[in-house]
Amino acid sequence: MMTTIERELNTRVRGKSGQAKWLGEGVRQTLLFPALKMYTPLTIKGVENLKGEQPFIFVANHASHLDAPLLLEALPIHLRVRVRVAAAADYFFNRPWKGLLVSTVLNAFPLVRKGIGCLNSLAQVQELLRNGQSLVVFPEGTRTVDGNLQPFKRGIARLAMTRGVQVVPVWIEGTHAALPKGSHWPHHQAVSITFGTPLSFAPGSNAAHVTAEIEQSVQNLAPHCVALPEKVCM
Repeated sequence: MMTTIERELNTRVRGKSGQAKWLGEGVRQTLLFPALKMYTPLTIKGVENLKGEQPFIFVANHASHLDAPLLLEALPIHLRVRVRVAAAADYFFNRPWKGLLVSTVLNAFPLVRKGIGCLNSLAQVQELLRNGQSLVVFPEGTRTVDGNLQPFKRGIARLAMTRGVQVVPVWIEGTHAALPKGSHWPHHQAVSITFGTPLSFAPGSNAAHVTAEIEQSVQNLAPHCVALPEKVCM
């Protein structure tokens, strides 16, 4: 039998109706984005890299609860309305009201991060990609405490090897200062988001190598990039 979270995943991972998508966009345009502009004025770089109609996986560093809404703000509207945000099932969907809020405002769906439901969750997400939807994913699995990039989980490789998908590395700078883990209200802080050159991976590629290449591509976009240790890239 399916668990409660698996049933929620099956329900919410499926594509939304056009009406529901535009309801979320209306909430973002009238409430969310104006509020973000008050505290976190945004600079966007690399939008010219987002070409084509294929599904994208936007792979970003994760330092704050502000990351997902700001990344959505940075996307052109034609991409934003067909992108889904992978959100931790055990954190954002552990209460019905939280699940409804993030699924409406952020177009989020529950991603099982570990345990028995993880592989099934990844398979559901691959189906979403095959249906032409794009993703926002934070492969570190949780927010960084010190602002440094944490090792990526290998589940990102499985998604990246979905046929016809392009992986876009993204660096988000400034959200750790604006709203670090443990804080409950944002500080005024300028934020920049940089979209890198898309990557493609053939099905059946080495998962460890794919994970390492994506991780390094994200790290390379950081303002003060330091190459990852060699052992991480093996």
